[in-house]
Amino acid sequence: MLVSSVGPDSAVAGAAILALAALYTDGSRRQIPPWILVGMMLLWVAAAWFTAEPSPTVIWAAIVCGAVALAVGYLFFRAGWLGGGDGKLLGVLALWLGPKDVGLWLLATAVLGLLLVALALVRPGGDFRTRGIPFAWAMVPPASALLFSRAFVPGSG
Repeated sequence: MLVSSVGPDSAVAGAAILALAALYTDGSRRQIPPWILVGMMLLWVAAAWFTAEPSPTVIWAAIVCGAVALAVGYLFFRAGWLGGGDGKLLGVLALWLGPKDVGLWLLATAVLGLLLVALALVRPGGDFRTRGIPFAWAMVPPASALLFSRAFVPGSG
């Protein structure tokens, strides 16, 4: 997608590492700090800026993916289905993945999310509805796998 011609790209790997930091903080504190999300967006801007001959169509398509996902994340937050950080993480990960990979990522996220809900339902003594589920646990693993593959697997971007 966006950085396919760059090869092993530190911005893409950096975004995947920041996503893993979001996974950790969401699991440990049920919060995704804004610096993680801002860092991921700044890395995306750097990747877009330094990509050899960036296509405006590809860049705008990624921005649209991110904006639509952010809007959906906001609606899910307002409905009480996601936390605010989870909704913003949804948008920034969709920005990174763009139209090429966002469908696969959303499918994998839905499967992992359903697995988290199922595990929370069978967990003795725990009611996930009062404390919530760290939904970054469903979003980050497939997104990080896709981002790391772009950064380190030739021809996968």
